[in-house]
Amino acid sequence: MSDGLFENIGYVKSGETTEGPITPGQSRRTAFVAGTLCMGECHVTALGAPSQWRHHAEYDSVMYMLSGRIRVDYGANGEKSFEIGKGDYAFFPRRAIHRCQILEGGDDVHYVFVRVGEGETVVNVDGPGAFATTSAFAAALSSAASFNSSVV
Repeated sequence: MSDGLFENIGYVKSGETTEGPITPGQSRRTAFVAGTLCMGECHVTALGAPSQWRHHAEYDSVMYMLSGRIRVDYGANGEKSFEIGKGDYAFFPRRAIHRCQILEGGDDVHYVFVRVGEGETVVNVDGPGAFATTSAFAAALSSAASFNSSVV
């Protein structure tokens, strides 16, 4: 018996992951969610142009590059950036707005993500900014909820 997130040893086969959430330029698959922990894989497709700006709401996120090389843009005006490739790690605090673009790897650019927090795991936004404010985050969630209910 465990007092942690997991009661038993477990695994998830690649074909058992679930699609989403999606950002233009990035396609994610979630392996599992356990309490405040979320883990999955992302296929970066932003080859000719950067992905959409986004943040991870109330989640702190860590990524580990499996293949390819990307540039991550961030900062109040999107003026900061770093590059990471296979074997590298990056971490993002809650509500940190960022985007990425493929530098090397073509259609084979993937990373694993691990997130700790709660609520929506990805919030797409229109442009750069250092951090999403809680009021902007609430407005984005409201907009997403309206969109999701109109799609159904």
